[in-house]
Order: sequence, then C-alpha cells, then structure tokens
Amino acid sequence: MSHSISSHRHSFAHLGAMPTLACNRILGFVGSSMVGIFLPIFLYEFFGFSLTAVLLWFAIDFAIKIPFFQPAAKLFSRIGLSKAMMIGTIGMMIFYGTFYLIDKGSSFNPFVLMAIGMFGISLNFTLYWSPFHIDVAKFADSKHRGTQLGFYYGLQQLLSVVTPLLAAFLIARIGYQSNFFIGFVLSIASLIPLFFLPTNKVTYEFGYLETFRKLFSKKFRAMSLSMMSLGGESIVGAVVWPIFLFSIFHGNYLQVGAITAVIITISLILEIVIGKLTDRISAKSILKWGSWVYAFGWVFKGFVSTLSGVFAASTFHSFGSIVMHTPLDTLSYQLAADSGHYIDEYTVLREMALGIGRVMILLLLIPLTVYVSISAAFFLTAIVSLGVNVLVKYQTQSE
Repeated sequence: MSHSISSHRHSFAHLGAMPTLACNRILGFVGSSMVGIFLPIFLYEFFGFSLTAVLLWFAIDFAIKIPFFQPAAKLFSRIGLSKAMMIGTIGMMIFYGTFYLIDKGSSFNPFVLMAIGMFGISLNFTLYWSPFHIDVAKFADSKHRGTQLGFYYGLQQLLSVVTPLLAAFLIARIGYQSNFFIGFVLSIASLIPLFFLPTNKVTYEFGYLETFRKLFSKKFRAMSLSMMSLGGESIVGAVVWPIFLFSIFHGNYLQVGAITAVIITISLILEIVIGKLTDRISAKSILKWGSWVYAFGWVFKGFVSTLSGVFAASTFHSFGSIVMHTPLDTLSYQLAADSGHYIDEYTVLREMALGIGRVMILLLLIPLTVYVSISAAFFLTAIVSLGVNVLVKYQTQSE
C-alpha cells in the first residue's frame, strides 16, 4: 500500500509548520553564512580594493529588485507560498553557481556572470522572503512569538560560531569557490522541507502603482520609514563592517572569521534570554531602549582601530543588536499577523521599504567614504538606526 511522502512517519510534516519552516531557513542560513561576511570582501578584492565599487554594486543590486516585488506578489498569489519559496531558492542557487564560476576563473565574462547572479538573487529576494515572513507570521505561536524567535535566532547564532571559521579556513586554503559550492548544495537541501509545509495561499490585491502609493501613504508611512531605517543600518553591518575588519586585519581571512565567531559565541545566550523577555515585557519598551544601545554601538565602532577595540565594540554592539532586533522582529510579525487579510500586502511593502533604505544609505556612503573615511559610515548608521522606533508609532496607530 502506497503512502504520501508527507504522511510518512519520518517526514517533516510531523514536526509542525513552524519547525519545518525553521528547518528550511536554517539550511539556507548555513549556506548563506558560508558566504556571508566574505561576499563584500570577495567583491572588494575583485574590484581592485575599491570600496566605492562595492557600495555601488550592492546599491544597483538592491535597486533593481524594488520594481519586481509587486509582480512577484501577484505570482505567489497564484502559485502559492511554498512554490514561490522554491523558485526563490533556485534563484539563490543561480547566484552561488555564477559566483562559483567567477572565482574558478571561468572563460565566461565575469560581469555577465555577475548580472546573471544579480538576477538569481533578485528571484530570491522577491519570491522567497515575502512568503517566508508571511508563513512565520501565520505559523508562529502568537503568545510565545518572542520566545520562538529567540530560540530560532539562538540556533542561528550557534551555527554561526562555526561557519565564519570554516568559511575563512576554506577561503585561505581553496578559495571562495568552495564556499559558493557549499552554499549551492545547502540551498538544494533547503528545498526539501518546503515540500512538507501546509498549503498557504494569499491574494495580493494592490495594483502596481497603487503599491508604491500605499508604501508612502499615511497608513503605512511610519512602518515604511522604520523598515527603511532597518534596511539602511543592516546593510552597513553586512557590507561595510566586513571590509573594515579585513582592512584592520590586513587581509587575514582567519582573523576576520575568528573575531566574528568569538562575538557570536558571546551573544548566543542573549538571544534566548531577550526572546523570553520580549514575551513578558512590552516589545515596544525593549525596542526603545535597545535601539539607543544599538546606536551607541555604531558610534563605538566608529572609533575602532585595534584588535582589542574591535572586540570591545563588537561585543557591545552585538548586545545592542539582540536587544533591538528580537523585539523589533516580534513586533513586525505581530503587526503582519494582525493585518489579517492584508498580511501579504503588509509584508511586501515591508520588504520594499527595506530595499529602499538599503539603496539610499549605500548611495549616501559613496561620497561619505570617499571624502571623509570608512569610519564615518558608522556614525551615520548610528543616527539612521534610531529610526526603527517609528514602528512603535505605527503599531499604536494600528491598535
């Protein structure tokens, strides 16, 4: 007698929707973290150690995604969230594959391969992340959302202790191609849990131009500004900080990986503690306090010039990041869940605002880092990061 694969006693379906979704994301996360902090460094070396070129590359990369969020939303409304996430994951595989070929010295034009890679990661951003966040908002336990996110992020941190060191070791011994290959393989593996997710369909109702009008409308303006702020500060941490570390450690990959692993180890327990605290105390109160700690962390990083300074600033900033981001994500998912019928519209607008914030700060950083210094980027980011508090205003308006 035949049985459906989803009903088999060893299938992911018996884990429940949220753990199954977490398995998908953890596999994808490990793959991306094997590239993670070293992707900006790869581009920095590829472009002849030009920070301006790296910032411009990422600005173009995020800018070309923004017009396609609405068409992507219409697509995942038709085919379902799980299928959209599968296509988005294939897009990530395209990205890893093209960059693998670039580092391996393929005879193909590297800029053509980069363009194909940009297309792949655009598929990932527009077709994976909005459905993923919609599913999290629907599948997470509303009473213990902060605790669940805290454990989820804690598991990510645990895995992140190993991946920077392993990634640095492989880059030093083999080259970036090994990391892109691992990312490709883990992306394939991450597809498996998606087959076992419950069917979840939404109907995206905003038209193309209406989507952009809604993004800056009075109803969504506070949310958009908050997410633009979050997108701006997060991309500085993802792009500028790794290159800054690479410069301080004089191109030593292992030192960059080691300091990253040490900081993650210190912050591991805090993820779970803050997650539980978010469920007991108002997420809005923690967010307000955490955003100021996080902003001072950016200021601290702006004065770093030694190994001990990197360690101290990173530790302080990591604490601030956890105190801010866990309640921020909890609040974001709560707002998405409370949106009811408009959960997909809210989530798509959120992703678009994040992208706009990233493009804006990257373009601002180009002249700032050319005419001032790379450290000036951290002072600007300290100011920008405080903008996340606008989300509290948005929730108050929505209640």
